[in-house]
This record gives sequence, structure tokens and C-alpha cells, in this order.
Amino acid sequence: MPFFRQALPCLIFWMSALLAFPSTAANADASAAWQPFSHVSFRHHTEEALRFGTSLAQDRKGFLWLGTQTGLVRWDGFRVRRYVADAAREGSLPDGYIQSVHVDTGGRLWIGTSAGGLARYDAARDRFAVIPAGPGGLGHARVSSIVDDGAGGIWVGTGAGLERVDAEGKVHAAASGAPQLAAPVLPPDGVDVLLRDREGGLWIGTREGLFYRSGDRDRLEVVHLGLPAPNEPSINALYQDSAGRVWIGTRTHGAFVIATRGAAPRPIVETGPQAVLQGERVSAIVQKDDDVVWLGTESGGIVEVDVRQGTTRRLRYRGDVPDSLRSDEILAMLRERGGQIFVATGGTLSQHDPLPRGIVTVRTIGSITGLNVYHLLPRPDGKVWLSVPGGGVSIVEPHTGAVAGIRADANALPKGRVLAMANAPDGSVYLGTQQGLYRSDGAGRAVRHVEIAGRRSDASVWALAWRDGLLWLGGLDGAWAVRPSSAGPATVLRHEDEALGDRRVTALLPLADGSVWIGTRRGVVRLDRNGTTVERLPTDNADHTRAPNGFVSSLLVDRTGRLWVSSFGNGIAILDRTDAGGRRWFRRLTTADGLPDNSVNMLVQDRSGQIWLSTDLGLAGVHPDTLQVRRLGEADGAHVPSYWTSSGALGADGEVLFGGFTGLSVVFPDRLDTRRPPPRLAITQLMLGGRAIRTLAPAASGEPAALTVTPADRERGFAVEFAALDYMPAEHRHYAYQLDGFDTGWIEADTTVRRASYNNLPPGNYRLRVRATGDTDDTVNLELPVRVLPAWHQLAWVRALGAIAVLGILAALMQARTSLLRRRQRELEAVVASRTAELRATQLQLETMAYNDALTDLPNRRRFNDELQRLAALGRRGGDPFALLLIDLDRFKHINDTLGHDAGDALLVAAAERLRAAVRQTDCVARLGGDEFAVLLTPASDAIVGDVAQRIVDSMRAPIAFGAHDMHVSASVGTALAWRDGVDTDALYKNADTALYCAKEAGRDTWCRFGADAAAA
Repeated sequence: MPFFRQALPCLIFWMSALLAFPSTAANADASAAWQPFSHVSFRHHTEEALRFGTSLAQDRKGFLWLGTQTGLVRWDGFRVRRYVADAAREGSLPDGYIQSVHVDTGGRLWIGTSAGGLARYDAARDRFAVIPAGPGGLGHARVSSIVDDGAGGIWVGTGAGLERVDAEGKVHAAASGAPQLAAPVLPPDGVDVLLRDREGGLWIGTREGLFYRSGDRDRLEVVHLGLPAPNEPSINALYQDSAGRVWIGTRTHGAFVIATRGAAPRPIVETGPQAVLQGERVSAIVQKDDDVVWLGTESGGIVEVDVRQGTTRRLRYRGDVPDSLRSDEILAMLRERGGQIFVATGGTLSQHDPLPRGIVTVRTIGSITGLNVYHLLPRPDGKVWLSVPGGGVSIVEPHTGAVAGIRADANALPKGRVLAMANAPDGSVYLGTQQGLYRSDGAGRAVRHVEIAGRRSDASVWALAWRDGLLWLGGLDGAWAVRPSSAGPATVLRHEDEALGDRRVTALLPLADGSVWIGTRRGVVRLDRNGTTVERLPTDNADHTRAPNGFVSSLLVDRTGRLWVSSFGNGIAILDRTDAGGRRWFRRLTTADGLPDNSVNMLVQDRSGQIWLSTDLGLAGVHPDTLQVRRLGEADGAHVPSYWTSSGALGADGEVLFGGFTGLSVVFPDRLDTRRPPPRLAITQLMLGGRAIRTLAPAASGEPAALTVTPADRERGFAVEFAALDYMPAEHRHYAYQLDGFDTGWIEADTTVRRASYNNLPPGNYRLRVRATGDTDDTVNLELPVRVLPAWHQLAWVRALGAIAVLGILAALMQARTSLLRRRQRELEAVVASRTAELRATQLQLETMAYNDALTDLPNRRRFNDELQRLAALGRRGGDPFALLLIDLDRFKHINDTLGHDAGDALLVAAAERLRAAVRQTDCVARLGGDEFAVLLTPASDAIVGDVAQRIVDSMRAPIAFGAHDMHVSASVGTALAWRDGVDTDALYKNADTALYCAKEAGRDTWCRFGADAAAA
């Protein structure tokens, strides 16, 4: 009778729930296909810090906070930040055993401990403010639960009962504070769990039952759960779902639900053969979907309650399923804002993504453990035949979950795998096994071996296909076309082996025109319709316009008639065209085009013409027109890591089936687009100068907090780690960053590290921009202002202050020592003038050395030639006539040899002075070298030339004193007048030299004019 008293209200609840929604069991549609077999996959986070979680919360930024038995953890999906209790450090946690965490409406994080009272996290200072038990504090050090009070404060369930902490942090006792609780009073053992519902009502769970108060000024009520009086169950968990239902978890009586406000609580009765929920401890509750709620139990895993269907199912740990729960001990659960569900267990933190609807993963079929689906065949009646371990076939009904099968035994199938299956026109099924060909009726009840004339009965069958009443089969002995018989061996109509180039047949594709495409372990072969011609397609793995050479895993013809060939190691080859010469032109798709792997196992075309494929590293889809590849991953609901060759087909409801290692993937192409709320992109770790920075100083209003890099930190720089707080797998998003003011473009970041680092930046203001792009091209952004400070001597105010100081010192010195400064100024001016004069003299000396003779200070040959050219150019333009005089000192060599070089030098200096005196100021006297001199006369005429030449001859006759000696010397002079005696400078010089020779021939100490005198000589 007690059981019926509990079951009857439950039946009423389920009936009301079913009446509220249209039944889908009777009208099975595509949305219900494979749901009875759908597996709930978990991704496990095994970091030591995430073990033994007791409570979960998410802050406003999106970080997850996990209370554990050894401290508090902040987690971003990749990096863990851990806080522990340390009595020696101010601002640490008061106790390491965390019992509750809560983020209030103001964004503040509260932490309830087992023996240290209440703590509030100060994010700006990265420390904790503690409200301990004692005078002015809490009534008890154990804080089991925290909820908002609706007025900016919080309600706290402690070992002493219910207490309130207002917005200022002041503690109020619930029985004598703001507000008061009217009788009946709460039990003395304290409060274990609290819930504030959307209407503002407060639910209070204790070890002696459940209490409720609709408002601060309303009376406290006892909520009876319908158990025999006076035993009210101990309350362990409270939760309100999106429909307003309040779920109640107890310590020893399972779970209850209150469907609407004022309704009586109804027990949740587990469906199925092993219903034990009503005697279990429910430790946590979370909503998975609109009408699906999870109940976490102490040792029985999770009970999934489907309110719409009125059913339950268990999610437990299974050693043969890697993505099942890691432990059946459920400690806490949370659905974060992006929809991810986190489950804290005794050994790990597990994560489930309930949003993807496009892929159903099947991990178990009946009692089969370690499910592998080697081949599959959809049947006309909607059932699917699956080749499973042990050599048998499982026959499943995708909508109802019914499972039948064909076992491998002496009366049915042989031991070993079923490698291929094909639907026969009569409704039967042909099965290719490792030990021959078999036939089964459509129900799988009658199975018999099929003999083929001329073929070994135990020869393996790797491929099967029906076309126009013929059964094509392939094995290690070639391709066979047979016509089965209801009695006796099948008739062989065609057999090809050696002509195929490789008799090991792996795939068959007969076409409507009678031709057959055949895949072997070395390439592709085509049999024509006449039954005689075999075309072996040339293969070349390096040439992507040729067919691949290797194991052909599957063949497919798309809606446009193109042949698709999948192979191991070479991706997909698509036959684009055949030219007039019969040459087959292919196009190749590989990992470079986006395929998960180049070992492609199966190709399947869906109802819309999209091509789907399985590989050794996952699933993908290819658009038939653009050939754009879409990879399917965990974010899409794909959890089977690898797949079997030729295990794939199109299901009756338009789903695409792929058999793989550890399970079956069912792809619904029209449901693959998963809408997710945009996550927040956050900085997860910041390193500055080699040290971790927990918080940044607040910036101006509207601006993000800025990072300031001091001169001491510039060399080691800063490093920023970032992550999108959607808790998706790393490969789901691609990250890039750019430092405005430094980088010229975006830099791709490693998805597993997600770090940007810079050092030795020039002083200035920068802005670090980060973007994260998801698989659906949704992008979130983050900006971090960065200010790199200059060194102290680079600061403008330091420079200005230094200038002012220097000016002040200078002014004081000027006033105190004006005379000294003036004298020094004069000395400096004198030095400057002297140095300037020296520089000018040096410059003049250099010019003189370049154009003057060092001994006589006369122009040298270089300057003489420049002057000669100048006068010649002026003459050509109508300038004054000029004359050239060449002068040699007679007997100079004798004097130089007898009296020495000093005497010779003195003679040359004296000769130069006499030449200067003998010519006019407008004339140019030059020493050409040795004892040879030249004079340029301008303007010149015969009279002037004769007068100057005679003066030169006369001036040289006077003796020149040198010590005790008198040196006697004379001069020989040759003259030439420009434009009469010379056409150009060379001719003029030659004429003057001729005249000089004339003077020497005339006995020296005379002069000679070029012309008549020279001719006479």
C-alpha cells in the first residue's frame, strides 16, 4: 500500500504532462529517429584541481568557479587558478572545504565553507573578505547554501539555521532581524539547501523537511512531500526549471516535483526494469533541455527525466564507453550560460553539450559491449541491420528502440564479421561474411548459406550490390555477377579477376546503363554493358587529374552523374569529365582542402545531394557544387573517433549513418546548424615582467582596464593568454591577435596555447586586439589598452625640470661670477677666432699647395694650365689677346751641381721674385718645374711682349748672393702671341717652346719671338 500511495500521484503527474503535449510515440517522425539509442557524451577534465567538486557557479565574466574539498578553483576551460586556505596569509580562504558558491545579482562571488564561515571574493584585490562565526558574524561556521534575498543581500543557510547578510555585509538572524520568520520555527540542525524562486519565494531545505515562504513578510509554511506522517524527508537539493517547476532532491526518498505554484509535490518514479530512484539520495539537479531534467544521485549516476515523454533513463559510468560518466557519484551540476552542463563527480569534472541536434551517437545496442559497427544496411521497413562484434547482426528499429538480431552459430551465420549486406528485390537480405555468402529472410529468422558454382563456399565476400535482378559480389577472387536460385547454387553470369589488374575487390557500383564501376586495392575498373570490355583506369597518386592508386573504399555517383571515389591515403577523387580521346579527368580532395584525413572510409549522398563521408579521423560533408568541405567535430555532436570501411548508408528518415569504432554516428543534415549564444572573450592569464598579474587597475569610464609596462618590465615584456568562455573544444575556435601601433597585420594564435607576447616595445600607447572565430564564423573580440612608460630620463617633465634647473644654476653663476664668465667668453671668442683663422689658413694652405709651387709660391703647372685654358676660352669668345712666355734659367744646373741644392733653391726663389717684378699685376707668372718658368701676358701685343721679355732678360743678369758666393745666371725667353702664333693652347705652347729654342740657339741671355725670329734662327 505505501508503494501505491506514492505511485498514484506520480502517475497522475505523468498523465497530466503527457496530456499537455502531443504524443510522438504513436506518430513516429524523423525527429524521434534514433532517440531511444542516443548516447549522452561527456568530455572529461581530469586536472587534479578539478577533482571532488562540491559546488559550481559562473560569474558575470563567464568564468566557472568550482568549490572542492581542498579549495576554490577558477576555470576558463583551459587554465586553472586555485585558491586554498592559508592561515598565515591575509586575505586567503578561511577554510579549504567549500560547500557552496554563489554569484549574487551584483556580480559578487560568495563562498560558503564547512568550518570557516562565509567569504566574499574581492576581484579588484584578488583576495577574500571573511565573515566568520561569532559575535557580529554568523551563528555557525558551516555555510551549506547561499541565495539572493531580492534586496541586494543574500540568504545564508548555516548549521544554526537561516541568516541574512545585507548589501553592507551586516549579518541578521532570521528569527530576529530583517525580516523575521513567523512560526513554525526551523529545525535546530540548521539549513542545508536554499532556493529563491522567480516569484521571490524562499524554499528552505532542512534535515527535517522542506519549508516555504512566499515573501519577506509572509508566514513560514511546511511543505509536505506526501510521505507518511510524521516522517518528512531530509532535503538535499532544490532547483527551479525554465517552466517554473520546482524540483526537490532528498537524502533517502529520491526526488519530487511541484509542477505549478500551489500544487502538491509529486514523486518522480523511475521507469524501466531497475527502478531504484525512490530510495536514492539526490545530490544535485540541473535542467538539460526545455522538458528534460537531470537528477544527480549519490552513487547511481544521473537520472534523466523527460517530462514531455513521461520517461526516465539512467546515465552511468561504463568502462567500455570512454565518453560515459567517469563516476556514478554526482556531487554538483551546473548549466552555464552558453548551455554547457558541468557535472562534478568524485574523480573528475565532466562536461556535456546538449545543444547539438544534428548528430546522434549510439554507443550501445542491446547487451553488446564495446560496440563496433562494421557494416550497416537500412531496410525498406525502416529498420536497420548492423554488423556487430561476434559475427552477428543487430536489427534495430530507430523510433521505438526495439532490438532483434541474428546470432553467429551453427544454424545461422558463421563466426567472424559480416562484411557486406544488400537488399534483394524479394525483400530478403544477402549477407557477405568472412566465410561465404548467406541469405536471410526480411525478419532475420531464416538464414541459409548460398552456394556459387565455381566459387569456394567459404570464400569471403567484401562487397555486395543488386542491379536489374543480378547480384554483384566482390571478394579476394575478383568480381562475380550471379543470379541466385531459390534452390541450389546461384548461376554465375560473369566473373572477372585477372583482367581487373587486382583481383581483390573492395567496392561495387552497378549503374542503370548496365556498366559497373569496381574498386580494388589498386585502383578503379569499369566493366561495360556488353559484358566483355574491362577498362582499367590509369592511376597516379602524384597527378591529381588521375585516379588514385591504392585501396578504394567506396564508390558513388552524384546527381550530376559524376563518379566519386574514396580511398585510403589519397582522399577523394571526382571524375569531372571524359575527353574526346577517352581520357578520364579527375579532381582530388584531400586534407589540404579540409578533409579530416586522407583515409576516407565511406561516401554517402543525402536527399539534397550533399555528400557525406567518414574517415579515420572523423566526419565531413562536401557541397557537390562548390566542393567546399565542412568538418564535423565535437561541437556538432560527433563523438565517434574513427570509422570502418564501407560502413555507411542513407536512412529511411533522411539521416546519414556511419558505423565506427566504439559506436554508430547518425547525422541529420538539416539539424546541424547549432545556434549558440556569443561567448565572452576573456584574459585568462597575464604575465608582466615574468610575474603573474591577477588584476588590472580600473581604467577611465567606458574603457577596459589598461596594462602599464614600466621601464623595469620592458625587457621581459608581457604575455597575455586569452580564451572564449564557451568551454568548447580547442579546435572549435580560431584565435588571432594584433597590437595596434606595432603589428602590421593579424597574427594567428595556437588554439591550444592562445598567447600573445611582446617585449622591448618603444614607449607609447598601444591596443592589443584579440578575436576568436567559431566554426560558424561567429566572432567575439577583446581589447586591452597597453601603455609602455618611458625611462625616467625620457619623461617630458624630467627633461623640463632639468632644463629649469640648468637655467637656474646658470643664472646664479652669471650673477655671482659675471666678470669671470665675460673673461671666459672673451677667451673663448679668441680661441674661436684663432681656430677659425687657423682653419682658414689651413684651407688657404691646402689651396696654395694644390695650385702654387711650394718653393717659389708661384702658380704651379696645374694652375698655369687652368689659366691658359681660361684665357683661350675668353679669346674664342672675343676677349683680349694674350701671349705666352716660356723662360729657362741658363747655367742653373751648373750652379746646382757645384754649390748644392740649397743654392739652387735660393736661385729659383730669387728668379721668381725678379720675374714678378718684371711683369704687370694682370700677368700670371708660373713655375712649370725645375728651372722652367712661364708668363701669361694679358692683354698682349708685339710691343708689350717685347718690352716684358727684355725686362725679364735684363733682371736676371744681376748676381745673386748666396753665402760667400755670388751666383750669376741669365734667362732665355721664347714668346708666342695667341691667335696669331697658335690656333689652340697646344699649338700656342709649342710655338712658344720653339721660340725658346731659338733664344738658346742665339747664345742664351736673350729672348726670341715666334715667327720671323724663330725662322731666322
